[in-house]
Amino acid sequence: MNYNHEASGDLWIENLVQTFEQDGKPLHILNGINLRVKHGEFVSLLGPSGCGKSTLLQNIGGLLTPKSGRVILQGKDITGQKGHISYMPQQPALLPWRDVLSNVVLGSEIAGVKRSQMKAKAVEWLEKAGLASFAHAYPHMLSGGMQQRVSFVRAMLSPQSFMCLDEPFGALDAITRLEMQQWLLQIWEEHRKTVLLITHSIEEALLLSDRIYVFSPRPAKVIQQHLVPFARPRREELIYSHTFNELKSDIYRTLKGSMASAHDH
Repeated sequence: MNYNHEASGDLWIENLVQTFEQDGKPLHILNGINLRVKHGEFVSLLGPSGCGKSTLLQNIGGLLTPKSGRVILQGKDITGQKGHISYMPQQPALLPWRDVLSNVVLGSEIAGVKRSQMKAKAVEWLEKAGLASFAHAYPHMLSGGMQQRVSFVRAMLSPQSFMCLDEPFGALDAITRLEMQQWLLQIWEEHRKTVLLITHSIEEALLLSDRIYVFSPRPAKVIQQHLVPFARPRREELIYSHTFNELKSDIYRTLKGSMASAHDH
């Protein structure tokens, strides 16, 4: 596929193939992935468990180098290079010996920004997250949802313009998850950082995203792409609308069909 990479801030994944070795045999994980995340866009990846979504994020972040294909960000080939994205994992991964304020400035510190320069901004962000009174608390003193907010603020404060979120709400209970989705929507709509989200929840992808890519079972390829038609700002009531539920059913059928066909083979 020929891409015009000049579009500022865009991420392009070009024919990405990833293969590991297992018991001396090749294990094919990613089967020629092509996708684009435009600057300021919120994009979700949906696919069955174990299909290779997290492997793709590791390739984007430079933790893995693909067998073939390229990762291009802001017009530069960053394949196999670290330090170009901020990342929010499935678990909050907060350092237990650092208080909340010290945890949220960590990404900037690693990038060489002095803590004193970041402190005022960090305090401002903790206020937005409803965590100002917990700035000097330690991670074990926070609930799961609060820890995820700290992790998200840390990713937002990292100097990189591109964020990868790897199922950040997967471990939360249903009510906390919905609260976190609403909070993330509000924060994101204010700042519009470029985001690539991995989720197993079709509802979450539709509520949050501008565009959704659906992956097949492993070895993963893109089998469907949706431009989400809902205007922003989005509200929770959206999930009860007819169009929302039609789209949800369509994506569900695609996923179910791809899994059935994978079992047949």
